[in-house]
Amino acid sequence: MPDQPDKIDQTIDSDNVYCAHCGTENARGGYSCTRCGERMLVVTTDTPSPMGLVSCARCGGANFNRAVHCWVCGTEMNDMVRISPATPVEPVPKARTYEPELNPISVPAPAREPKDDRADLRGPAADSISGSGPGTSVGPAPVANDAAMSEEPETNTSGMKRGEVPRDIKRWNWAAFLMAPIWGIFSGVPIAALMFAVYLPVFPSTLRFMTLMGASLFLGFRGNELAWRGKKWRSVKHFKSVQQRWVVWSIGLNLAGLVLLILLTGSAAEG
Repeated sequence: MPDQPDKIDQTIDSDNVYCAHCGTENARGGYSCTRCGERMLVVTTDTPSPMGLVSCARCGGANFNRAVHCWVCGTEMNDMVRISPATPVEPVPKARTYEPELNPISVPAPAREPKDDRADLRGPAADSISGSGPGTSVGPAPVANDAAMSEEPETNTSGMKRGEVPRDIKRWNWAAFLMAPIWGIFSGVPIAALMFAVYLPVFPSTLRFMTLMGASLFLGFRGNELAWRGKKWRSVKHFKSVQQRWVVWSIGLNLAGLVLLILLTGSAAEG
């Protein structure tokens, strides 16, 4: 292929151009060929091309080196004349790699000491193995016992029939044992007021005593749980404070009644 270094003045008077792939005539400004679908190209002598440009032997129009047909006149590109050398392609720069030995700022990290698994041991054997003295604590801090835990449940379940009863109030209640009917009315256990019926003379004395003692023992053991679920309390602390006052009053009234009974019995004996 002969070289032609001089540029060619390219003038196009037609409104149509030709596909460089199949030679079909297309309207100027179209993006792709209406026949083969290849992209329509418009080439001038100033168009950069890695493979260089060639001119058509018929019309002298500039075309790419691999064009099959001239885009100006549609002639098959058999006798081509090179009009510009191939544009050199710039090499892609090589990716830089990090080399620690060439970086004066980087400092190697200090080596970590291996973990001593013997520190997890418990008791005097751990002191003898690890060399720690009697004043050195080994292992994590002890977990707090139940007494140090909060008395309050996560939610206030008082007043709920099936609510959870705090562990701290599951204990004996002297007020429910000594003054069950009166205590039950004001503590959310109204069923305890039925014990007033035991004092009616229609029941035999033995039956009254056994019923009264059985109900009192039951309320003594389960009174706090029934009161917690039978009435809404502000908190466990409030519940315990109220029940403590009931215990003081019940013991005081029973002692006063016992003293009065002794005095009356003594007076009757003297008379």
